[in-house]
Amino acid sequence: MINTDRSTLYRLDMLNQQQLRVSYQQSTQKKIDDGSDDSVVYSQQLFLEDKINVYDGLKTQVQNTTAQNKVSDSTLDAIKKQLDEIKDEIIKGRNDTNDEISRKSIATQIEGAKKNLYTLVNERVQDEYIFSGSETNKQAFTQDANGKVSYNGNTTLRKSAVEVDSYRDRGVTGLDIMSYTTTAGVSGQPLSFKEGERIIDENGREWKLNAAQTVLVEYDEDGKSTKNFIEVKTTGEAPNKVHEIAELPKNEDGSQKTFTAKHNTFDAIDDAIKALRNNDGDGMSAALESLNNAWNAANTAHGELGARNATFNAAEERITTKTTHFGVLAIQNDAADMTKVAIESQQLQLIYTSLYSSISKASKLSLVNYLS
Repeated sequence: MINTDRSTLYRLDMLNQQQLRVSYQQSTQKKIDDGSDDSVVYSQQLFLEDKINVYDGLKTQVQNTTAQNKVSDSTLDAIKKQLDEIKDEIIKGRNDTNDEISRKSIATQIEGAKKNLYTLVNERVQDEYIFSGSETNKQAFTQDANGKVSYNGNTTLRKSAVEVDSYRDRGVTGLDIMSYTTTAGVSGQPLSFKEGERIIDENGREWKLNAAQTVLVEYDEDGKSTKNFIEVKTTGEAPNKVHEIAELPKNEDGSQKTFTAKHNTFDAIDDAIKALRNNDGDGMSAALESLNNAWNAANTAHGELGARNATFNAAEERITTKTTHFGVLAIQNDAADMTKVAIESQQLQLIYTSLYSSISKASKLSLVNYLS
């Protein structure tokens, strides 16, 4: 009788556990409540949830990048329009019908446009300067007491994730949008550049003059000087100094070195203002040519930005698709078969009824009746 009681209690405990599982599945429509219920389903669920978390994080990063890209795109469009307006004003100033007073008035208008440009190139999104290269915490452009505006960032673009362990360049630098090429040279050729122009090599690294202006020193992506340098001959007096490299050497690995001299667009605007105030027709013509080059450089940078933006737009679509896919798989993996659950529930009710009936009958038997 004791063994029978133990067996009955064991069966009742097992039924209770099954009933808890079925009740959980009926209320949540999920297959398991704990990993011990089904280790295979549990392991697969952990894998799928990890994938969902990873791609949700990626999606957030890409969306933040896309938001910055949209601001960069609209800001660069505004910069080009402002440059167009400055060019139109210079063309008006060159017109012979304008007198000295009118040209000074035009110069004042261009000064106002310059201030607008200065605000645009220092645009920020989420506390990051969007045109300062990878140094997003540093103001892209600064202005000294004399009104000279200089690029303060670096030449390296910041990278953002587009997939797990996969990154792409984002945005454009202030040097891309507010400077234009005046001259370029390759190994074996001489190169000369003017005071204030910046030298960029084929790897995007900047070479800067030392204090004595006798050598150009290479700077790495972190803005630190390297051991590499090239001798330079400087002639003339500021601000009309000219720096000359007799012959560009090859790189250490024997590959060709390319140097590009970049002229600051803000300097070209200052030249235009000066020419208008001095009633200098030749100066106005030179400034207009420079501003045409500046607009072309900004337009090229705008095209490059568009191509990079398209990469992140495509990445966002791809990541969204993957997130949805893993979400569907996770639901399917953990979804209870409700038809099967209903059948099990009915079966459990029948078994409970039968078991309790047996318990009831057994409890009515006396020891005498059992022995007889």
